[in-house]
Amino acid sequence: MLSTVVAASNGIWTDTVGLLFTWVVLLPAVATALIVVAMVSGKGDKDADDELRGRWGRRNNSETEL
Repeated sequence: MLSTVVAASNGIWTDTVGLLFTWVVLLPAVATALIVVAMVSGKGDKDADDELRGRWGRRNNSETEL
């Protein structure tokens, strides 16, 4: 009976450590990576839009030729 309790408590600690790793380490790391990817993608889109600015008749006042 005692060996069953000890074996069960070992399984409980393994599950607890696994869940803590998942929720405290792995999930925040994935969320942070996704946020960084979104920020880099947005920066690339903005750079591409800035590069195309001025075409198709959309010019700033400072870019107009007299």
